[in-house]
Amino acid sequence: MPAIRALTRRPAAAWGFGLAVTAAAGTALAALQATGGPILARRWELLVLLAVWAAVWLLGLVCVARLPRGRPVVAAILLAGIAIRVASMAGPPTLSDDLYRYSWDAQAQLHGIDPYRYAPDSVEMQSLRGPWLWPDAAGCAALHRPAGCTRINRPAVRTIYPPVAEAWFSGLYAVAGGMGSKHKVWQGGGLLTEMAVMALLVMVLSRTGRDPRWVALYAMCPLPAVELVNNGHVDGLGIALLLGAVLVLARPPGAPGAPRPQWQAWAAGALVGGAALVKLYPAVMIVPVVAAAGLSRRDRVRAFAAMVAVAVIGYAPHVAAVGVKVLGYLPGYLKEEHYTGMATRYLLLDRLHLGPGATEALIAVLVLAAAGWILRWRPEPAVGAAALMGVLLLCATPVQPWYGITLLALAAAAGRPSWAWVVLAGYPYFFAVILASPHAVGIGELSFASGAALAAATAAARRWTRTARGSGRPGAASRTRPPVPAPS
Repeated sequence: MPAIRALTRRPAAAWGFGLAVTAAAGTALAALQATGGPILARRWELLVLLAVWAAVWLLGLVCVARLPRGRPVVAAILLAGIAIRVASMAGPPTLSDDLYRYSWDAQAQLHGIDPYRYAPDSVEMQSLRGPWLWPDAAGCAALHRPAGCTRINRPAVRTIYPPVAEAWFSGLYAVAGGMGSKHKVWQGGGLLTEMAVMALLVMVLSRTGRDPRWVALYAMCPLPAVELVNNGHVDGLGIALLLGAVLVLARPPGAPGAPRPQWQAWAAGALVGGAALVKLYPAVMIVPVVAAAGLSRRDRVRAFAAMVAVAVIGYAPHVAAVGVKVLGYLPGYLKEEHYTGMATRYLLLDRLHLGPGATEALIAVLVLAAAGWILRWRPEPAVGAAALMGVLLLCATPVQPWYGITLLALAAAAGRPSWAWVVLAGYPYFFAVILASPHAVGIGELSFASGAALAAATAAARRWTRTARGSGRPGAASRTRPPVPAPS
């Protein structure tokens, strides 16, 4: 009781204690998520655990918002984020098997075989089949799979990953592939990229004059820890490169229109190009880059040219080796995910019943409208990138929730927490699809629609609150006349 009375007398200490408790709870939940078994064994129980973890994260954000600004608080947030991510390495991946493909592609490259040339189960690749990726009958039984199984998803098709991702696979495996548990290689790589992302977020926030505590929106969130560390997804590398581009163009609030040196355009464009060669969709982020204030028309051309140059340099050796095979499984993947063909899957826009062609045309209009808004008003790169990524996510409504982590990082850099609702919306749909729920489409529609509605409501509430604080009373800003200039 004396300790509780002491905390109530010192509000900062009380909120600091709350941050410590939520960080400890998040770390414990991360370990529980990593060690409790895969999704097919735990089923909906795992989604409940993630929902509890998300609630703990939101409570942690409330505590952070009540603490004073300063380096100690930012350091505590970063330490909490690292602890949560280390705990996520306590067990094998629970929601995805993508890292097994990473390992296969890395081994193929280290044996001098272009990763786009052969599928894993082709005759030419039999000599590379090791017991970890191609277990024996007992190993397959332990995985609840028939004899002759493999851990690799879609073993009959060639890889889908772009060249920078492939270079990351081979480099990471060459350095750490022989060290103990194989999945730890990719989880450790995810931890490295996550530490880089959190550091870049703090630098972007500080340089743009925003509160560095916004890093908590990303650092304490369950999604990056689960997907980029426990499941080892390569997306963290692309996010780090995108944030590098944002950091290059970041500037303090006092000089929004000052001319920029040429190297910033070249560097930002090249970093976006590198991110696009990790996962292809970051290529659209060149729009907020070229719209950055202070860039001349020539600088915009330089940024775009740098992105294209990185793409050409990255793909050239593979095109020379295998030709059009560099497309890998991309066309088949788009069809499998129902992004092409007669039966498309755009959960929100399909409710308009426009048909595949008209729906895709509407998506193009919405994305172009977002890009046009960015080019017209030229917001800060982080703000524009978050808006464009949010529109893409709501249009595409992907099954895979890890695509939303890019939006989460950009939202944290821009100080736009409302986008977090859209990021969280992906998980109920993912579980419904993986667990073959007959109501998967309805769950996905409800989840993404709720995320969009909550995002809009949160953004409107924050705007109303800022207006009320600036004017002294709610709604007064709209009735306040501009000041009359003093006579000369």
